[in-house]
Formats: sequence, C-alpha cells, structure tokens
Amino acid sequence: MSPLPSGPILVTGATGFIGSHVCESLVRDGHVVRGLSRAPAASGTRGIHIVRGDLLERDAVRAAVAGTAAIIHLAARVHARDDRRGDAASECTRVNVDGTSLLLEEAVSAGVRSFVFASSVKAVATESDVVLRPDTPPQPGDAYGESKLEAERLVRVVARREGLHAPILRLPVVYGPGMKANMDLLFRAVEAGAPLPFAAIRNRRSFAYVENAVTALRAILSTPSAADETFYVSDGMDLSTPDLVRCIASALGRPARLFPIPGRVLRGAGTIGGLLSRIAGLHLSTESITAVLGSLFVDLTTLRETTGYEPPVSIENGMSLTAEWFRARNGAAAS
Repeated sequence: MSPLPSGPILVTGATGFIGSHVCESLVRDGHVVRGLSRAPAASGTRGIHIVRGDLLERDAVRAAVAGTAAIIHLAARVHARDDRRGDAASECTRVNVDGTSLLLEEAVSAGVRSFVFASSVKAVATESDVVLRPDTPPQPGDAYGESKLEAERLVRVVARREGLHAPILRLPVVYGPGMKANMDLLFRAVEAGAPLPFAAIRNRRSFAYVENAVTALRAILSTPSAADETFYVSDGMDLSTPDLVRCIASALGRPARLFPIPGRVLRGAGTIGGLLSRIAGLHLSTESITAVLGSLFVDLTTLRETTGYEPPVSIENGMSLTAEWFRARNGAAAS
C-alpha cells in the first residue's frame, strides 16, 4: 500500500458521523484536511478548514476543491423517505447525483487526480440472501439506493474519461462514536432493558465499525491498483439480528431480553412498528424494519486482495468502544 497523495485532502460531509472520523484520522497523521459541509465544525475539531456550503453551490464547491490533491466524497442524502425538505426521490437525486456531478466537474477543472466515492450496499440491494460481491447485479430497492448507483455510474464515466484514480467503497451499516439512526436506537432499547421480539429471526448482516470504514477508505485512496475498482467493507464477521442484540447487550453490561415472534408475523410493517413503539420505544420506518429482519452481507475478498485490508477493530471491540461513547454521551446529557 502506497502513501496517501501529498497535498490537501478534501472530505465532503466532513462534520458528519463518518466524515468527522475520516478528518480526525487524516489530521492525526499530519495531513492537511479541508472539509465541505453545511454545518460548522465541532468545537473539538482541530486542524480542519471547513468550507461552508452545499454540494449544489458551485462557488462553495469550487473553493473547497481548489488546490486539493484528493477528494473523499462522503456527503449524501441518506434517507429514502419523504420529509419536510421534499420528496425522497427528488432529494436523493439532487444531492447524491447532481451534487456528485458538480463535485466531479469542479475536481476535473481543478486538476484533482484522486476521487474516492463512498457508496452504499443499498446501491445493489436492500435485502439479499446471497453474499454481495463487486460483480453482483445491482437491484436497488429504494430511491436512496437508486441514486447511489446512478452516482457510481457517473463517477465511473468521468474517471475513465479523465484517467482519475476513483475507487468506490460500498458501505454497510456503520456504527461507532457519533452514530445515529437504527444502531443508536438499538443501543437505547438494550440499555433501557426493553424486551425485543427478535429471538426467532435467522438472518445475516454485515456491519462496519467506523474505524474499519475509515481504514478501508484510506486504503483504496492510497492503493494505485484500486483506481477503477468497486469494494465492500465490513468488520469481517456477520451477525444475525439476535446476535447483534446480544453483542450490544454484552458491551453495555446489560441482559439481552429477546423473545420470539415468527418473522412472517413481524414482516407486517405496521405490526412490528407498533409493537416496537409500545414495548421498546423504537419508532422504525419500513426501511428500518427491513434492516432488522432481512439479510444483507458482503464479501471482503476484493478489498483484502487489492489493498491488504484487514479490519483493525473486531466487532466485539467495536461494540465495546461504541458502548463507552454511548454511556459517556448519555451520562453527559443527564447531568
């Protein structure tokens, strides 16, 4: 594995969950880091110059890109459901496709030669009983997945035309300090001692501790032979939903209060949504319910063989580190 490109590295979504960890890792190793973000940097952030702006604001994108040696593109609209900002399909296309297009255009104009695109397993499937590999035919199941797949294709077209180093990394559920959404909800439910009706679920899902995801992003950025490849990343060990709950419970030092309800019963979104809301305080969308019940797991072979990647943090240690952060955050919030 070669060194990272010399010169400033731009991280889009720099103040988000994964982006903040990427920036901290790069700064810790002495790299000059620039961020493009709609939000200001956290008070504890050091050594990162944040350019405030949206992916669709050309002036902000141009200012962020100018003089950079490489870009790690993490910013995205991540929800496939409608909200106050507009319908899901339009928002996903606007941010994930149009925003990526503008960023690529400005990167090429500025002479940037390396462009890492953080995609998602949802570009290929929302649920699958067979392992996902780089050559698995994509069948995205929602607006988010469709937009990420379209953005991947855009990256490929521009990169091949311009000769860019432009690897793509498809991320599974990423967890760790600063996480939000479903994994945070599960930690809350387990910490509260809520009974969860997942004991009968027999599925298989891949997860990635945030440091493992950061390591993979850095590995494909620094490996010349990764230039035109698509990769998956994970902790290297998959879990069923009941095993995930047990792993979280062990990390938190709490009992895993699991009881069985057949999966075919839980498949009714209204049934599980109402049930979990009543007994565990979990308010899950239809897409979240699919994540709890369905399988979605990936093959690390291409990433390992191309870059030498091995997860630096085991899933057990990742959960323990996440639990430490979770407890510290909740203790601070309560005080």
